[in-house]
Amino acid sequence: MGRGPLLILKDMGTILQINNDWIFLLSSFLGGGATGGLISAVINHKENRRIKKSEAVKSEATAKKEDASAATEMMGLLERTVAHTEILQVQRAEDHRRITGLENTLERELQWRRDGDYHYCKVVECKKRRPPLGTLNRVHHG
Repeated sequence: MGRGPLLILKDMGTILQINNDWIFLLSSFLGGGATGGLISAVINHKENRRIKKSEAVKSEATAKKEDASAATEMMGLLERTVAHTEILQVQRAEDHRRITGLENTLERELQWRRDGDYHYCKVVECKKRRPPLGTLNRVHHG
């Protein structure tokens, strides 16, 4: 049995993979406008190709401009991050210096307290106290 006309057209479209420009050209030629339709189709086909090429170039230029803008923004972010990191490193060094100074001060104070406990005497006017009351000179060793 024969196949229906729609099925045949579907198969032809699949086999030939006709695009819209060729369908327009073919329909203009077969549609009866003969010479005028054919000339119009050829001119429109060339114009449509030129327009598509122009749009592609414009789209590519826009994409490159956006890429450049994004790259500039990322460089700015990177520069700010590096600057902030440098500031944090300076602050960290300063904090480390302060902590080390406080640790040294604490150790010195504790040593002085141990020395004071060694020389502690409950008798205010004790003649055996060494050094005598009020004469202990705390010297920083370090």
